[in-house]
Amino acid sequence: MSKFAGINNAEISSGQAAKILIMFAQGSAALILPSAVTAIAKQDGWLSMLIAGPFNYFILLVYLALADRFPNMSLAQYAEKIVGKWAGKALTFIYILFFLLLSALVLRNISDFMSLSVLPLTPEWFIDSTFMLVVIYGVFLGIETIARTGEILFGWGMLVIVIIIFSLFNQFSFQNFEPVLYEGVLRPLKGVYPILGFPIGEFVFITAILPLVRKQDRKKLRKSLKTSVLLITFLSVLITVFLVGVMGVDETSRSPFAVYDMAKNINIEEILVRVEILVAMVWIGTVFMKLALCVYVLAVLTAQMLNLSTYRTLIVPYAFIIVPLSLIAYRNVAHSRVFAMGVWTVYSLFHGFLLPFLLLMIAMIRKQRDSSDGGFPEIKPQKSQDAQQTDMTNEKIGTPDQEPAKA
Repeated sequence: MSKFAGINNAEISSGQAAKILIMFAQGSAALILPSAVTAIAKQDGWLSMLIAGPFNYFILLVYLALADRFPNMSLAQYAEKIVGKWAGKALTFIYILFFLLLSALVLRNISDFMSLSVLPLTPEWFIDSTFMLVVIYGVFLGIETIARTGEILFGWGMLVIVIIIFSLFNQFSFQNFEPVLYEGVLRPLKGVYPILGFPIGEFVFITAILPLVRKQDRKKLRKSLKTSVLLITFLSVLITVFLVGVMGVDETSRSPFAVYDMAKNINIEEILVRVEILVAMVWIGTVFMKLALCVYVLAVLTAQMLNLSTYRTLIVPYAFIIVPLSLIAYRNVAHSRVFAMGVWTVYSLFHGFLLPFLLLMIAMIRKQRDSSDGGFPEIKPQKSQDAQQTDMTNEKIGTPDQEPAKA
């Protein structure tokens, strides 16, 4: 995707790509994941978050290695180069199903949160449909708009985290972490399991974003993504530490949206209260980013598999599939936790690590590299019927302004 002009293609900077990754990671995971990890690792959950950092970077190295070999192509395009046309299309179809399900699950996360915490009497289908309208508009505007939105939301998100951390210092208790490693390193290692699938395995979406990074910024891409991994790990550890330190292990493990519930404890002299609404606003923004990226990658991979000239015609049809699918994905929040901690990690790592790693190994064995353009073809404006007839006439008798040859 080296030709970025036109209705389909765009370009982003390496810094925007890094912020996109951070916002994707902090999307639904920031509010839900700490509870799942704490339920397994107890007061050592922050160690699980810390251990997951190197796994995160290792998986990104696989994506970067594929991007080095096929710098202007997405996963859908270099899969056909590596394993053949039809096998590559079959592989792309597997990823389409993955992102379709992931989009539905992310949308269901926001409707669960809104119906349980903010709008308990509002039907879930109405919340899903309303939220999806905004996502459709964002995806239609393209990756540049999504990336710029991510930059704005990133700044607000960091500000809200700082406010929460400083406001809860007086309620923090180090006794909630005792005893440290009471079962050795076994529990923290078990706590890494849900993190690998949610969100680390889902980072495969970045394979469709890397070709859109500006050529002059690609030298800084590895450093930017490395910084984003460090920040994701730091934020995950920080949030988990404050959850355990403020709420304790039992309350954190039971809460479906622990960070939101933790923010309810903020009360500074009856002046700074009800800060949880800031958490809700920022979290809705990060979920919007994650869902927009999932739908964007879903539409782009489908368009590339079908050799279409644009991905935009697929956005609305996919929306009509994602909304009802989100309503039947699982029964309730408790069922979603069982699904996330049992099935999703294996399913997500299969798509997020195993298949890209196999593609990389095959490309390395065959010594395959390809720098050709993988972008959508530019849409040329169609000539009117009169212009076409004029061209045909000019071809036959010559252009009217052509001077006759002198004898």
